[in-house]
Amino acid sequence: MPAALALLAALLLAGAPAQGRDEPAPPADSFRPDPAWKPLGNAIWFDPAAKKLILRARVSLTEGPLEHLLCRKGTKEHEAILSTEAPPRTIHAGLLLTGATPDHPVRFDPKYEPPAGTPLAIELEWEDGGKAHRIDAREWIKDQANGKGLDRDWVFAGSELFQDPQTKAMLYAADDGDLITVANFPSSIIDLPFRSSANDADRAFVAFTERIPPRGTPVTMTFRPRAAAKAATPKPAAPKPAPAR
Repeated sequence: MPAALALLAALLLAGAPAQGRDEPAPPADSFRPDPAWKPLGNAIWFDPAAKKLILRARVSLTEGPLEHLLCRKGTKEHEAILSTEAPPRTIHAGLLLTGATPDHPVRFDPKYEPPAGTPLAIELEWEDGGKAHRIDAREWIKDQANGKGLDRDWVFAGSELFQDPQTKAMLYAADDGDLITVANFPSSIIDLPFRSSANDADRAFVAFTERIPPRGTPVTMTFRPRAAAKAATPKPAAPKPAPAR
């Protein structure tokens, strides 16, 4: 019996994968939330001094057509570059804390109206090859028409509330995963302020593969209202000469 047990143990060890031999090393991640930030929920914080919202996500897709920059984890990773565990309602509330205001999501009836709300600046930070990287989130979205990065800001559309016909409970549409989209959806929290279709034949945007780190890479996302351009201050009119006497 001891000999049989020893043989079984040897077989099990021989069939076990060698640790660290074939498995890729986990992506580098030195992120630590600033103690001054206020935690709002899982993977999301608010910086009251800078009036910015911070959330954590991971790269879920690096190439192909897109409907989302960011989706809720476990929903639409097959068409979203990033996914997060941050709760959609908390993202909405955190954007309000930054001073951003929603107007309305896309409307299709009786006529098309693009999403509207405060324009947002969204930055991405990650580590790759031992180096820290930072980029405007629009640079991860390629416009197929010109091969360049997205040149318009996303807006805080705000998604929508609706009543479940069975339970009568009020539901938040973005809970289904539409957090930041590049195709217009009434459920989007953050959307593009112009017509952008989700139909396969009409999709305008794809992942900018060469700019995106490998799948699984942790990414820190920062949101703040885009500063409005300062209006030019009119010059005071020159004083009129006093009339001759």
